[in-house]
Amino acid sequence: MSRRDKVVRRRALNPIEQGSSSATLDHAVIGQLLTVQGVRAPIAAPEWGRWLEEIGFIIGEQVVLMARALPGGDPLVVRIGQSTFALRRAEAACVRVASVDQAYVEERKV
Repeated sequence: MSRRDKVVRRRALNPIEQGSSSATLDHAVIGQLLTVQGVRAPIAAPEWGRWLEEIGFIIGEQVVLMARALPGGDPLVVRIGQSTFALRRAEAACVRVASVDQAYVEERKV
């Protein structure tokens, strides 16, 4: 399978584009513009929720996955606002996101 085929297949399986309500930042496609829908910290590390909100992961903020480290894809390079951060996959999994188009549609429903 060529690299292009892998990218196309991955985008086809991307839960964020399919409108999944449980999509998290760790599943994002590189370069995809997303909107933060919320932060949910794991039970084992409740301080992560406050920390992620303090660095800018608040509802409505736009976020972009810039890169994944090789090998293994951990950590992730994420841009939110004018800041760029390296997040571990476990931390990124705490951030619920939606594509910008989907977030606009959900906002209009309210």
